[in-house]
Amino acid sequence: MDYIRYPPTVKVLVEEIKRASDDYFARQLPEEQLRSITLEWAKTSGEKLFAGPHQFNPTVVQRLGQKRVNLIKMMLSSRYYGEE
Repeated sequence: MDYIRYPPTVKVLVEEIKRASDDYFARQLPEEQLRSITLEWAKTSGEKLFAGPHQFNPTVVQRLGQKRVNLIKMMLSSRYYGEE
């Protein structure tokens, strides 16, 4: 699956996250690949994704929905990877 690695706007970022999440839920995208692209977005588009430390941009939350936000949180969580 090809996803935009450097989305130019919050809207494009949200659409890419939606697409990746939906592909994951449909079992078309492996977890490792979702984790990789999620971490890439956090590094390259953090100013669009986050509003502050441990806080998502309200626009992102509103447009993604809670199920997808929770998935992204798990992908970004160090506890999820067994790291403490």
